[in-house]
Amino acid sequence: MEKKSKTSELGKDIEKVSVGLDIGSWKVCAVVLAQSQKDHAPTILGVGIKERRSKPRYGKIDNIDYTVKDIEEAIQTAMLQSNVSISKVNVGIINQNVKFTDSRGIVSISSSHRVIDEEDVQRVLSEAKPSDLPLDYKIIHILPQEYIINNTFGKIINPIGMSGSKLEVLAKVVSVPSLDVENISLCLKRNNLELGEIVLEPIATGLAVLDEQELESGVALVDVGELSTEVAIFIDGVLRYFASVPLGGRHITDDMRTLMKVVYAQAEEVKRNYGHCYLPMLREDKQIIVPGIKGRKPMTFTRSQICRYIQPRMEEIFTLALESLRSSGLINKLELGVVLTGGSMLIEGVEDLASQVFGMPVRLGTPSDLNYQGLSQEVNKPYFSTAVGLAIYGLK
Repeated sequence: MEKKSKTSELGKDIEKVSVGLDIGSWKVCAVVLAQSQKDHAPTILGVGIKERRSKPRYGKIDNIDYTVKDIEEAIQTAMLQSNVSISKVNVGIINQNVKFTDSRGIVSISSSHRVIDEEDVQRVLSEAKPSDLPLDYKIIHILPQEYIINNTFGKIINPIGMSGSKLEVLAKVVSVPSLDVENISLCLKRNNLELGEIVLEPIATGLAVLDEQELESGVALVDVGELSTEVAIFIDGVLRYFASVPLGGRHITDDMRTLMKVVYAQAEEVKRNYGHCYLPMLREDKQIIVPGIKGRKPMTFTRSQICRYIQPRMEEIFTLALESLRSSGLINKLELGVVLTGGSMLIEGVEDLASQVFGMPVRLGTPSDLNYQGLSQEVNKPYFSTAVGLAIYGLK
């Protein structure tokens, strides 16, 4: 998080500036977010986005040189737009190797009055670090699920100020391969950038697209990315469950490429511009002409054909996400249903199909759903959700 004392073009005195950097599988996004001294209102000052030179299939960084250049271009664009010098960024992380494990910590309260303070909370969270963590893993979050005072259970979310002689915490520990963090740091250093916070992406994304009522009442966040779909459950303002489904938008495009007999770039363009994923709601079945390559004849498809290529895979993704929610044991506590986000959620018909599969209320989540000033319309797309959330995280 960077501190500034300047006045933006929007006329707001800037107290803090935070930058979120989302190194995705098909794009790198940078978002510059400022906080006003007067009302602490978040203002989006700059946005940068760069399509990845490589299209990694097994992780976010498979070519250091290409990733360094992609980060450089996204950051430069965001700096030019915001007129803010960027030296530190918060970066998201997600892959199949993330560990989300249960843990527990216990401490005695040593103060003479036996009143729990912030230091006691930090001590008990430190005690919750698992002793069997693999040597090649790094803890990035210890997420308290519930505090227990003197062996009395009572759904205590914040124990500070309460009396007791023993404090216990039930926590979820998020750990990631150390090598992944090292590779991210290496790419940043080559751009003269410092790593601020490394954040589990669903935590960041939730900050950008979920409001306070959803976080408290119970909601599932389903983020359909390029290579995988992240499933997270928030209840009482806390991340309670996280899992990853190994299917995403690229698998939909691969299906289209195979069935249409076109190259990947053509299938992706058709998906983005004409795609639909729920046939009962398709209203206009117009024809789409795909140009031939190197003298080959153009091909003609109808939108209903395209829908039949897309819908089965999208339905599979949602079905696997639903199975994940059921396995959590928390599905009956999702009072406000499901929020969809991620770049693949721009395909028409996703909310209708998702409602059919999940059998509960569904809405599409984008960063502009919350109250941002400045360039809020520029991030009014679900693929900006994580970058905006990472910037918000830096202001916390």
